[in-house]
Amino acid sequence: MIRFSLPLLAMAATTSIGVLLIRKAVAWGFIDVPDARKVHTQPTPRTGGLAMVLGGGLTFGLATGLGWLPWPALPWQTWLAGLGFIAVGALDDRYNFHPRQKFLVLLTLSALAAWPWLLRFRDTGVPWLPQAWVGSPLLLPGAGILLAFWFMAVPNAVNIEDAINGYMGGFTLIVLAGLALRGVDSCIAMGALLGFLLLNWPKAKHFMGDAGSFGCGFLIAESILRGGGLAHPLLALALTAPISLDVTMGLIRRKRLQMSPFTADRATCPHHLLTRFDGSHLLTTSVLWVNVAIFSVLWSHSTMLVAWALCYASALVWLNWALLKN
Repeated sequence: MIRFSLPLLAMAATTSIGVLLIRKAVAWGFIDVPDARKVHTQPTPRTGGLAMVLGGGLTFGLATGLGWLPWPALPWQTWLAGLGFIAVGALDDRYNFHPRQKFLVLLTLSALAAWPWLLRFRDTGVPWLPQAWVGSPLLLPGAGILLAFWFMAVPNAVNIEDAINGYMGGFTLIVLAGLALRGVDSCIAMGALLGFLLLNWPKAKHFMGDAGSFGCGFLIAESILRGGGLAHPLLALALTAPISLDVTMGLIRRKRLQMSPFTADRATCPHHLLTRFDGSHLLTTSVLWVNVAIFSVLWSHSTMLVAWALCYASALVWLNWALLKN
């Protein structure tokens, strides 16, 4: 009964706090102003991420304080890195830092988050690695670089793909639901996400902002590893494929057009689909969420997963063809 009520409590808390923060957004400077890249036409509060953190955090504090949930056995590095990602995002929402200004801070936080997993990797190893690699002195440094890249890449990919109403909120919710089947308990986070989405339909009353996108991205990266991502790399690749493939396409496009990789544009998959569907946010997000769900279901079926990934990659090439051919 408690497990069922905690998501509802987190949802109610997030929605209530979200309504309060929306009213304070202008005074506090948390407003997303339309520009050439944005799809919205009216200034909109970007306080959704803060609402999720506060709503979910208050619910978590209540649940652990009353003994409804045990304190999670997470290293202090994980807590500090996660809060750091959210803090950087919140400051960016308020002061609009240049991407290069955030890079070194996020890289440091990524290395911090990777450290406990590197220690686990050292102690337990990974069964799918070739035996010849196990004794290599380059194994641990290489694993550390890959893990730090993982924690750097996933939150930034979520941030880049957070382009249209509700997409990344639903994306995170679907990924966490899939991981819940593998024993990763994220019921409070899922309730907070539902509370955020309630204020996004039929029209967005707030956006998650960088605090939300970095927070969701870090949660996805950490949860996938807790769900067995080290032992099952296909799980990690499948659950992040919808955003990683699109971001990769964006980097290729920018290189072909001789643009900076930090340049923001309206050429992501969500933007393209929104144009194809005559501006229908509901239809666009529905198609994108179905794609995420398919990847989540197919992760353990390698042949079908590769086939679907090729279909998705082909669709991305087709959507970007007008720009790529230049």
